[in-house]
Amino acid sequence: MQAHNFLNRWSELPESADLDETRRDVIVEIAVVVFGVGWLIAIAAYDGRLAYLWSAFLLMSGAYLSFAMRQHHLRVALALLIGALISAVAWLKWIAPESLAQFYFPLVVVVSSLLVSNFLVFGVATVAASVSWLIALAQGADALDQHQVILPILLIYLTAFGAWLGSRQVHLSLLWLQSSYTRARSLLDQLRDERASLAHTLKMLEEAYVRIEKMNYALIEAQSAAEHARRIKAEFAANVSHELRTPINIIIGFSETMANAPETYAGVAWSPALRSDIEQIYQSSRHLAALIDDILDLSALDAQKLGMNLASADLRAVIDDALNVVGNLYRAKNLYLRVESESDLPALRMDAVRIRQVLINLLTNASRFTRAGGVTITTQPQNNFIRIAVADTGIGIAPDNVRRVFEDFGQVDGSTAREHDGTGLGVPLSKRLVELHGGQMWLESQVDLGTTFYFTLPLGAPAVARAERVGNYPTHAYRKAVLVIEPDPIVLRLLQRHLNAFDLIAISARASLPALIAAHQPIALLMDTRAALPADTPRDLPIITIALPSSLQSAQSLGIANFLLKPVAREELLDAISALARPIRDVLVVDNEPQLVELFSRMLQSAGEMYRPIKAFGGAEALERLRGQTVDLVLLDLLMPEVDGLAVLRAMKADATLAQIPVIVISAHAERPETMPSESGLDIRLTRASGGSISDRLNLAQTLIAALPPKISEG
Repeated sequence: MQAHNFLNRWSELPESADLDETRRDVIVEIAVVVFGVGWLIAIAAYDGRLAYLWSAFLLMSGAYLSFAMRQHHLRVALALLIGALISAVAWLKWIAPESLAQFYFPLVVVVSSLLVSNFLVFGVATVAASVSWLIALAQGADALDQHQVILPILLIYLTAFGAWLGSRQVHLSLLWLQSSYTRARSLLDQLRDERASLAHTLKMLEEAYVRIEKMNYALIEAQSAAEHARRIKAEFAANVSHELRTPINIIIGFSETMANAPETYAGVAWSPALRSDIEQIYQSSRHLAALIDDILDLSALDAQKLGMNLASADLRAVIDDALNVVGNLYRAKNLYLRVESESDLPALRMDAVRIRQVLINLLTNASRFTRAGGVTITTQPQNNFIRIAVADTGIGIAPDNVRRVFEDFGQVDGSTAREHDGTGLGVPLSKRLVELHGGQMWLESQVDLGTTFYFTLPLGAPAVARAERVGNYPTHAYRKAVLVIEPDPIVLRLLQRHLNAFDLIAISARASLPALIAAHQPIALLMDTRAALPADTPRDLPIITIALPSSLQSAQSLGIANFLLKPVAREELLDAISALARPIRDVLVVDNEPQLVELFSRMLQSAGEMYRPIKAFGGAEALERLRGQTVDLVLLDLLMPEVDGLAVLRAMKADATLAQIPVIVISAHAERPETMPSESGLDIRLTRASGGSISDRLNLAQTLIAALPPKISEG
């Protein structure tokens, strides 16, 4: 339809649309004005100044003749009109030598610039200057007279130059329009031929649509099978998360206590080497726990792409953490490990675990292929990015094999590569993690001289939301900010994983919203339906309220004082106990894992004589201890066989004496499986005090409806 309208519009253009037709129109307009000026001069001269009638006659006759001859003799009409103007001015100067008629010649030049093109205006100026000069000489003026000769001629040429500059672009535009019109007419036939081709293509598309519709039925069946597999995977992740997290939590807890509170182990000699090794175990176990959490979260939440937990972090601290993990590896091979970094690097908003993983992957990979020398890490600000370089003195990579480095499971060909282990996944994974931050990764290498891996991180908000490709290069769109009021860190983490298309800024209800809005320019405020709206919320800020199942709020409804998610650091546990603001001495530690009971007891003992742990290996033993002796605090695990943590809580609430004992839940049960519906139903609202147009509301409703998942039958 659009092509048809385009053809019709061009077919209506006149065939005579050219420059000559434009000049004829200009002649008509100027001739009318010149004729009117001549008529006014004739009226003024009627009272006795008959000499001026010749000027009026010249103007009126020249205007009439040019008007009459413009259709068949355009060039003659132009010459007559310009000549009449020059002659009229020359006659006025001749009959009135003392007048300033010579200064009318520049006006003639200006008028001629509308009629002739390019340098012909200088020809008109030359004729006018010559006539002015000859009249001045005939009237006895000196050849270099300033007022009669020099100044008029100079003014004529200056006017010609200015008129030429002013009209040059107009004439060029007219020439371009004429050329474009000719080309458009030639394209007209082309477009008409393509209309037939488009009609044929449309018919083919209709046939393809029928085939696609048939494929949709097959896709629906495949989607049903995929949904079933997704549910099984989520259930598997929920079932094995406790089994996977428990051993790593024990490693983290004991190593953290030994590294940061060695005085807990009375009578043990702590050598510097032993403490350094324990610190390495602690750092590596924390990194391993973060990776395990990511794998479990991806499975449980059925994430389509890896989310990130963004926060302000010190890049140098992240580099130091990575060096601590791989330091022993380099010392064992007698390789140096250097860092050349500026001291005033700004804090970056990034996922510190992911960037540390990138550095560890690159450093570990470099150690495999470096026999002598070592690795140097440099950081350098560049525009809106910070560039990090990891340069080794290893065997290098041949140019033909550079491309394979960034391929999944890719290995560099050659016998040397076969001597080293590795899955070939570290570098491709690191590249994707960097791109999720809005950066890029590349390498430079020379055989036998070493390899340097470069990657960049943005100084501002990272563009992690969408990563599209234009040609062979990824492009990133900066993410929009959303303020979030959510006291439960577990729910906040869930939001960060799912809403990874936005930069979520977690705030407290007491924070100053105007300052945060000025700093982040958010598009909305996201909050729980049970949270209180801050008093200083702007009227034009959209507010999204959503009801999410919160483990912390559910625990508080049962009278629980706090909720800690495994792995729990020693400082975190001691701070939670101190926050109770009541004297605590005897602490009942309840867990079905004996190692965890010993770990939490050791953490309590690290505080000196302040706390005395009481051990209970299961829910039944915990109730027996509670009824048999006085307890000031209960550290309770929820996931236990037979009598679980919820049963213990219900029994304590039913007993008036036990109901007053504070309980801190320590559990690996981060959140309920995603497939389990919330008891509170589905409640999502969008409000804005400043209102909105009907179009805005309909667009939002359309977006919400489009986001609803299709209902797929179980069969």
